[in-house]
Amino acid sequence: MARLRLFFGTDLHGSDRCFRKFLHTGKSYKVDVSVIGGDITGKVIIPIAEKSDGSYQAHFLGTDYFLKTRDQLEELEKKIRNTGYYPYRAGEQEFDELASDSSKMEALFGRLMVERMTEWVSIADERLKDDKTKYYVQPGNDDPFVVDAVLQRSERITNPEGKVIDIGQGFEMASSGFANVTPWNCPRDIPEEELESKIESMMSQVRNMGNCIFNLHCPPFDTLLDKAPKLDKDLRLQMGLAGQELVSVGSTAVRKLIEKHQPLVGLHGHIHESKGVANIGRTLCINPGSEYSEGILRGSLIQLKEGKVESYYFLSG
Repeated sequence: MARLRLFFGTDLHGSDRCFRKFLHTGKSYKVDVSVIGGDITGKVIIPIAEKSDGSYQAHFLGTDYFLKTRDQLEELEKKIRNTGYYPYRAGEQEFDELASDSSKMEALFGRLMVERMTEWVSIADERLKDDKTKYYVQPGNDDPFVVDAVLQRSERITNPEGKVIDIGQGFEMASSGFANVTPWNCPRDIPEEELESKIESMMSQVRNMGNCIFNLHCPPFDTLLDKAPKLDKDLRLQMGLAGQELVSVGSTAVRKLIEKHQPLVGLHGHIHESKGVANIGRTLCINPGSEYSEGILRGSLIQLKEGKVESYYFLSG
């Protein structure tokens, strides 16, 4: 009977170290398919100011750095890249101009995202040439649309967004990185009705729902997979008598469609602190969580057999 072995990770948020670890999942875990389920770009630029004497100065994660050698500079840049941020060298005048012109800063951010994605695709195409594993990477709600074109150029990585794909052994995967609206109005945040329509539009392509995987970045509402800190209108954390308050922030549309179609597995991310599993009817839903800022790749290793989840494990490395 056909079996499929799958690795699922998510929410890399620009971490160079996590992406490079992902490229090893095929051989390390001997999987047929390896998937990153969304949010692949970083969130922050770290300025590295070039001084008149040729030295550099930066502030990163609460520490001031005064760098006098090329080796020190490259070591700090590597550390910044591994946490998912974007190091950027420039003179103090350029940084003043960027700080006073939001359009220039936005353009720089987009350029740095594209540059890193281009580098990742190049590394993947080189390192995975002889790898038999199928690799899928989709953008998530945080990711700007400029990254789609970069992924499209890859020879070894497939962006599954909006498609139902035959991933082998009789299994299919329906994918979307879009999410319900968040307080941050991310590029792929959309209303629940639109999200439901987007996912439902793929369902007619599914041949066998009993062997279908829903790779949906946003987790289903009101499960162990979608608990996030409660925020007030100014996006400040809310504290209760028992400490930090948590609320469900997942998608009602995703939950509704899982209840309706009952796929074999739901693969989700989006909420980094909500690692766990949840059963919705016959569907096993999984969120492996994320520790991208520590350079740790969290994931799930899932063994599937015709119409059945034989086993699943959480991984961290």
